[in-house]
Amino acid sequence: MLLEILFIIIGFIFLVKGADLLVKSATSIAKKFGLSEMLIGLTIVAIGTSLPEIFITITSSINGHSDLIIGNAIGSCICNFLFVIGISAIVRPVKFDNRIIKRHLPISVMAMLLLLFLGNITKLGEVHIIDRWQGIALLICTILYIIYTIYEEKKLKDRKIDDEIIKEVESKEVKSVWTIIIFFILGILGLKFGSDFVVDNSILIAESLGLSERFIGMTIVAVGTALPEIITGIISAKKNESDLLLGNITGSNILNLCLLIGLGAIINPLRFTANFNSSIFVLIAVTICLQLMTTFNKNRELDRKKGVLLIVVYIIYILSML
Repeated sequence: MLLEILFIIIGFIFLVKGADLLVKSATSIAKKFGLSEMLIGLTIVAIGTSLPEIFITITSSINGHSDLIIGNAIGSCICNFLFVIGISAIVRPVKFDNRIIKRHLPISVMAMLLLLFLGNITKLGEVHIIDRWQGIALLICTILYIIYTIYEEKKLKDRKIDDEIIKEVESKEVKSVWTIIIFFILGILGLKFGSDFVVDNSILIAESLGLSERFIGMTIVAVGTALPEIITGIISAKKNESDLLLGNITGSNILNLCLLIGLGAIINPLRFTANFNSSIFVLIAVTICLQLMTTFNKNRELDRKKGVLLIVVYIIYILSML
């Protein structure tokens, strides 16, 4: 048991470092091809924090672990909205931008409802599944969301958030071609071996303790793969960059629900159990509560007390799954 836990920790370290190296190299490659800084920031940086989940999804799908994939995707979203925002609010009160409240949180709820619909309309024998065509539909939704986000930024011409994203991207840029290649290869290897370590040893622990893959996916794996968001959240909160923090979390959640599950279903149709319905309803409730808590708040922010409340709710949720 201790050996498996050690390998999971090592796997998470590989995932975080691998994602960081891959983002650095991919950013440098994009700049050398003359892509716009805004496009780089809105795509590479946003997807970069979801790379651990993406590689977990690929590894799990190839090995047929549907519960781990969907559990990880939904669990990461719940972790982001409760645990990551909660910790960030404790560090410094988090102020919600109107675009997050009025546009992106509702889009998040739409993504949750879409997943709920797709997970319950197709049956293979006695089991509900998300098939390859539905996976393609989810990937299309991912692309449309990215296009919409870019369009929104251009339309509003809001340079403040964009400048912060560009600053973060430029700090990761690497100049040497050989360094870029080495970082790219090391990043891929880190994500590959990290995802293998996390998935394989999580399955072993689940089997030895009699825990379900769903539970492991929504707790250990979800928190582990949310480490980039947790780190980004704490740093953003310290710098009082609420827009960057909330944009990253909300965007990551939409990618988790559409990109991860869509990619997994394309590789191998996913089994969707009834337990996931209740988890999605919990996620919808959490999202709506966040929206209401900020909409009816004069300053539209979550203070430290509400941050503690979010973390307590997350702990209660985890304990309720035991």
